[in-house]
Amino acid sequence: MPSPLHSLIAATLVLPLMPVLVGCSKPEASGPAQAGFDALVASCTQFLAARAPHVRPGGSGEWTKTGYSPALVQPELNRTESPVTPYVAKIVVKDNEAQATATTEAGAQAITLTPAHLLSNRTHTFVYSFDGAAWRWQNGQLLTKIPGQNDTIVALTLADMAATGPKGFGGCLPR
Repeated sequence: MPSPLHSLIAATLVLPLMPVLVGCSKPEASGPAQAGFDALVASCTQFLAARAPHVRPGGSGEWTKTGYSPALVQPELNRTESPVTPYVAKIVVKDNEAQATATTEAGAQAITLTPAHLLSNRTHTFVYSFDGAAWRWQNGQLLTKIPGQNDTIVALTLADMAATGPKGFGGCLPR
């Protein structure tokens, strides 16, 4: 006959291996939250796919061409216990930034950016909340890894997100 101690040890070893108990897990997202977040992820993905390299004048008379690799967009949606914010979500965007310079604008336009022009690996993390009716952007950050330098993390503001041009992420904001 097993002792109570043996039963306790057995239960301790088996419980972590058991699946989550039925009725104890959070329900999956559905309805307006899921549909709205799916639309947001699709908008963000399309926005990022449409980015084109851009050429700008540099600081000492040269011209700089900057472009981005196709982005990997990783969405995550979670149900919460809060009636005020029943869902939270994040979108993680991973891409590379490449840059090359030329002495003329036409020369910079003619450059084909390749992995040899890699400037940095970037990871953007955008956090959202759903209030039961609409998604709202909460915050974001940019992690930049430049070979041979220390990694940097910068908090993103709503103005950074909404900025027009190649630095903004307007397509990743809820509408």
